[in-house]
Amino acid sequence: MPKHITHLRWNIGAWIYHLSAVLLALGLLLFSAPQGRADDKRASNKHPLSFGQDQTIIDLQHVGWEPLSGEGVPPGAEFALLRGNLVAGGGEALIRFPANYTFPNYSHTSDELYIWLQGAFTYIVDDGTATELSGQAYISLPGGAPRTLRCGPEPCVFYARYSRPFHYTIHPMPARKN
Repeated sequence: MPKHITHLRWNIGAWIYHLSAVLLALGLLLFSAPQGRADDKRASNKHPLSFGQDQTIIDLQHVGWEPLSGEGVPPGAEFALLRGNLVAGGGEALIRFPANYTFPNYSHTSDELYIWLQGAFTYIVDDGTATELSGQAYISLPGGAPRTLRCGPEPCVFYARYSRPFHYTIHPMPARKN
């Protein structure tokens, strides 16, 4: 066999061998990586993406919810910590209430910022005045302002930001005015 054909056959064989190794490695990488399953933890609050200091990227469809529990808090509420530390202060979280859930009359030592994202709800202030809101609202409150939150017929989700430590007090429910 001529030398140039033998050399060509070796080059094609080596090329096929290396190509097979590359394809095998790609196949293992693609099939072992998460493929959008429910347990996919990419860009979640448990595994946020960051491309530099003080940068946080979270896909809100992949947050891990935990029970929101405490003295006087009825079961069913959940939260997903997004950033910071609620106890130490400077915390940000998503909070979710089931349909027809009432969070009791309460206040925080910290000022609060809410951005209501989903679900119609009723906001009840300490004197019993109730305001029905459509499900998308901005609420900014100083520390110590008592209120009740009552979720409507579908689950409610809102973003909450606390600039100081998160300490709460449950107050007696006010008589509703309207």
